[in-house]
Amino acid sequence: MQLDLPTILLLYKTALVAGALSIFHVSRHSCRPQGLKPLAAAYLLLAVGAELAGQGEYSMLPLWFWTHTSLLLGALGYTLFWAGARALSGRRRVLPAVLILVSGGWLVLGLVTQFPLDNLLRAGAFHLTAAVSLTAAAWEVWHDRRTESLPSRPLLAGLLLASAGTFALQLLYIATHTASPQGFALAFSVQMFCHFGVALMVSSLSNERAEVRLEKVAQTDTLTGVGNRRWAMSMLPARLPVGSAIAQLDLDHFKHINDRFGHAAGDRVLVATADALRHQLRDSDLLARMGGEEFLVYLPDASASAASAIAQRLCGAVQHIRLSELGEDIPVTVSIGLACVTSAGGTWADWLAAADRALYDAKRAGRNRVVTTHERAT
Repeated sequence: MQLDLPTILLLYKTALVAGALSIFHVSRHSCRPQGLKPLAAAYLLLAVGAELAGQGEYSMLPLWFWTHTSLLLGALGYTLFWAGARALSGRRRVLPAVLILVSGGWLVLGLVTQFPLDNLLRAGAFHLTAAVSLTAAAWEVWHDRRTESLPSRPLLAGLLLASAGTFALQLLYIATHTASPQGFALAFSVQMFCHFGVALMVSSLSNERAEVRLEKVAQTDTLTGVGNRRWAMSMLPARLPVGSAIAQLDLDHFKHINDRFGHAAGDRVLVATADALRHQLRDSDLLARMGGEEFLVYLPDASASAASAIAQRLCGAVQHIRLSELGEDIPVTVSIGLACVTSAGGTWADWLAAADRALYDAKRAGRNRVVTTHERAT
């Protein structure tokens, strides 16, 4: 099948403009727009550069103008593509000096040597810049897959790498003087597909981030920043395994704190308590605010002695909170009911009820203490 190069180039430019408009639209509604506008700008620069090259091939522009300008826009476009992908992925932004150095370097070299006047040399410089920039962009996206595991991330990285590979293969043909108009037409067809796919994956990535953000908001206590009751219920295993523990925590005399010092002071106490508890827990432990002055702690891998020691540290950490209101110290202590899972059987709700009963025992015993129960949940 013969591919008509001018037609392919027209479709290629159309794909770039459509991609730019799509990404720019996404940037206006994205909760995290970093990198989107540079990507949209990169698409537009590449489209303008391709249009100048097309007009120049038909002798509608001065040779010196379109050759140097199209290479400059192409180099700047793909370097900006890398910068946009880096910012989109969540890494540091690329300094403008880097963009100027890469694209300006080709411009200065071109003006000095006039190599852009040779079609193959100019194409070689363009393909080299594109291949390197797209490979770097693919790496930026792939590198952060563990810190932000979203379905669109590997697909986006794969499309960027496929685009880079196409440019690299075509560069090889250019270097070995085996490039042909049919080969260029096929390469630009692949690039058109890749650019459409990249724009689609960028939009998908932005939507996935919005969904994650909404889910996090729905499952996070807005005051303290820890998980809320809904999140805790979704995270607890249906049946707590032997060798784990669950604790109910309740701030002592919290109503008195609100009545004496005001609700703003009470909010400060809740925030300080959450911070104190969080700093005493392991990464694998679960901390949630169940409502009001109540917190829940789940220790997934802790013997009875280890769980008791952690609970004592939590109690001590809260007691050492130092807050004051209008020059008067605010006393902050917590009572903890700890249920250690020492036998199989019972749902998390059963063990939570056991911890709740231990909490009431701690309250009746004078507060500011830990009461541990080993009773079998039923």
